[in-house]
Amino acid sequence: MAESLHIALFTDFHPATLGGVQTAMRSLCDALRAQGHRVTIFCAPAPGSVPTDADTVLLRSVPFSMSNGLPVVLPTRANQRLIDDAFTERGPIDLVHSLTTYGCGISGIRAARRHDIPIIQTMQSRDDTVIEKYSPAPFMAALTMRLLHGWFVPRRRQPPFAGDTRTTRLAWRPLIAHAQATDHVIVPTHHFARRLAARGVDRPIHVVSNGIDDALLDRIRSAPDPAPNPGEPLRALWCGRLSQEKRPLEAIEVARLVEDCTLDIYGSGPLADSARTAITAANLSHRVHLHGEVDQSDCLTAMRTHDVLLLTSDCDTQGMVLLEAVAMGLPVLYCDPELSETVPEDGGVRTVNPSVESFATELNSLAEDRTRLPLMRKSLAAHADEPRQSNHITEILSVYTAALAARSRKGRNIS
Repeated sequence: MAESLHIALFTDFHPATLGGVQTAMRSLCDALRAQGHRVTIFCAPAPGSVPTDADTVLLRSVPFSMSNGLPVVLPTRANQRLIDDAFTERGPIDLVHSLTTYGCGISGIRAARRHDIPIIQTMQSRDDTVIEKYSPAPFMAALTMRLLHGWFVPRRRQPPFAGDTRTTRLAWRPLIAHAQATDHVIVPTHHFARRLAARGVDRPIHVVSNGIDDALLDRIRSAPDPAPNPGEPLRALWCGRLSQEKRPLEAIEVARLVEDCTLDIYGSGPLADSARTAITAANLSHRVHLHGEVDQSDCLTAMRTHDVLLLTSDCDTQGMVLLEAVAMGLPVLYCDPELSETVPEDGGVRTVNPSVESFATELNSLAEDRTRLPLMRKSLAAHADEPRQSNHITEILSVYTAALAARSRKGRNIS
């Protein structure tokens, strides 16, 4: 792609907030800009005070927040005017790339339609699993999301997919409708691509992994190797948003059951107070430590000084923290079979099931037999450069090229 593009990136998460989607987005933006392309981000405001960014357009949020505490944006007429004015003032826009399927993501689809430009959609949220497992009222949550999304992005009812419950089917319908309203779909894993296709998505689906900024990886790796810790407890690490679907409280309980280990928890979120309470109640403050919200650099640095990543989530499509562990050569203890696509062979251990007891059994086994860890690190070393953003940006740009070419052909046929 020789010419420079102006890409309107739509996301429901402000780039300054914590989360895997935000981390992947920042890396993508940096890579696109390094290639000479212009990126304007349309997103929800960030909680608190965040410096103004000339390349970011804040959409108007409503008075209530998401379950993760982040602001909610709806595709209102006021936001439509705000987007159209920005397109006029900052344009021309060559294509829209949406990273989420909520209010801002819907706004991206509608903006692309109004301005007759291609729309690319990255999909990586397993809303069906999150709602069914962790919503206090799964059916009502799925129904509400379906009705709200369907109001703005209508879609004819699809035949039911065998094995889906009524709630799961409802949760999938916004995802399917959203994908079908775009020109091309990008997903980070093959297993998610198969799920979408099996449920009726017939748009071109491209599997492109998320990536980590190359310069950041080089800087972290250039630091001296940490000193070994023979005879000390196994050092476990947990990174992510402290929210129910990530299961941080389960990680604390695993550490309680495995005495020969420490656990460092990096992240913040709605369960922060509950995590502190759980640590105090179990008298674990000498072994389990909450470090709060940190940036990606701190997380990667911490991975170099630990023995194993404790990945308790059972509803990630790929997980940035998993890519970061691979890049840092940190063995992974995880439970979700879908993540086996991302964890290199022999680079981690998958538990028998997601239970705390299953995690504790495997973590205790690693604590008792440390000889397995160097073998896992050796396996990971062969894949350490795969998460580099430079390995994936060309694939992203090829999707852009395909979408632009298809739109150009369509225009010629109309004329």
